[in-house]
Amino acid sequence: MFVSLGFLKDGSKLFDELPERNLVTWNVMITGLVKWGELEYARSLFEEMPCRNVVSWTGIIDGYTRMNRSNGALALFRRMVACEYTEPSEITILAVFPAIWQNGDVRNCQLIHGYGEKRGFNAFHIHVSNCLIDTYAKCGCIFSALKLFEDISVERKNLVSWTSIISGFAMHGMGKEAVENFERMQKVVLKPNRVTFLSVLNACSHGGLVEEGLKFFDKMVEECEVLPDIKHYGCLIDMLGRAGRLEQAEKVASGIPSEITNVVVWRTLLGACSFHGNVEMGERVTRKILEMERGYGGDYVLMYNILAGVWRYGDAERLRRVVDERNALKFPGRSLV
Repeated sequence: MFVSLGFLKDGSKLFDELPERNLVTWNVMITGLVKWGELEYARSLFEEMPCRNVVSWTGIIDGYTRMNRSNGALALFRRMVACEYTEPSEITILAVFPAIWQNGDVRNCQLIHGYGEKRGFNAFHIHVSNCLIDTYAKCGCIFSALKLFEDISVERKNLVSWTSIISGFAMHGMGKEAVENFERMQKVVLKPNRVTFLSVLNACSHGGLVEEGLKFFDKMVEECEVLPDIKHYGCLIDMLGRAGRLEQAEKVASGIPSEITNVVVWRTLLGACSFHGNVEMGERVTRKILEMERGYGGDYVLMYNILAGVWRYGDAERLRRVVDERNALKFPGRSLV
């Protein structure tokens, strides 16, 4: 109760005062600390445990993946299996997948794939197969993801399986393949949900399939009666903006219900205005953004670039002075090589 509510000092005090502890006691303390981000404390308790079970290992591995410490999570998994001979559960396998795609090394994905085949996880747990498809795609190996997907029988594939491969195609800019698989999914009478529609809309955006994307959006609202959220609208605006259909994108942005709209969709439109050099709309969109938020320097930089691109250097310099007066911050970009 203490650790689940965040009273970690009280929980730790009670834990230290216990005359006798069992596996459940240790595991509750460790998973509770992980939940609240106290990973180092959780790891120290984990190492003190007189004996560990699969719940102990899964809890600490999950903590490392949650804190984006992928190498630590993978090292713990190897130690669990190869050194302490603890057999992982389906939940352990699912917990280690985020560490694999955070790390981005497809060899780790292949190792887990092979291990899952030997232990029967892939054959009996569709959740594991679905996560494996998603992980292969995120590690840049879309064809391995597709092969695995095709190897799963039609009867075993569920909506998550189809959504995973469609999302994978979207990540790799393969819009045509994403649309084809969406249509294949419908033929096996699976009703898409909001995540499936978001994946195919994203694929249409990156693949330049504007008309197909508009049809999917209409289908989502009218035929499947799925209420679009801000991510769907943002994807639609991005798709129209990439194609240069800025007036249509602005109309969509203006029509988003006030209770869900946010500044991100307008920034997406401003980025499209910058790319296509639409000064008039860029000024309108910038005013709209500044009504919602004034402290982000990236908005000013985009508008500055639009003005400078059409040789309106006087207006651009005035805008730069406004940035200085308002102390608007622009965080520098970073690149991982």
